[in-house]
Amino acid sequence: MQFLIGYAVQQDFFIQETRMSRKKIAKTLLSVLVVVSTLVSVVVDWNASHVFNPDWHPHGRFHDVMLLTLLVAFIPILLWLLWRKSKEPEVAVKVTTAILVTFWGSFYINLLIPGTSPAANVEELPPSLLGIPLYPNMVVAAIIIVLSLIGYWLYQSSNSTGEIQ
Repeated sequence: MQFLIGYAVQQDFFIQETRMSRKKIAKTLLSVLVVVSTLVSVVVDWNASHVFNPDWHPHGRFHDVMLLTLLVAFIPILLWLLWRKSKEPEVAVKVTTAILVTFWGSFYINLLIPGTSPAANVEELPPSLLGIPLYPNMVVAAIIIVLSLIGYWLYQSSNSTGEIQ
């Protein structure tokens, strides 16, 4: 009997460790996405092709700098939300996922506005796959959205198994 009780306790510990690992993996994935996607945005935009491009309208460059500043400011806020002790840690995961999906999803909303383009240089043709243009920024946006949703799903799936927060 004692063997069965010991085995049950060991199994419960393993299950709780697995759930906790999923939560940490989810929070780590979201953290990496927040930091890396922001830094990549700054590297790609803070140069002569975007922010310092004399061919760009000054107000367009103003908005790019404003957006990059906002993204950089989100890093410590979102990391703090994700990793602080909280009675409602799922709120941080939802907020972080929502911000990542909203920001990167806006790349696709922009396609609905006449006169916009995902290309920094409209004279260069993007690579294509089966005749479909593959703009690198749109591919990156899609990857970040999918990975963000995977992070959210990992976190939520650990909750649905009855894990104590």
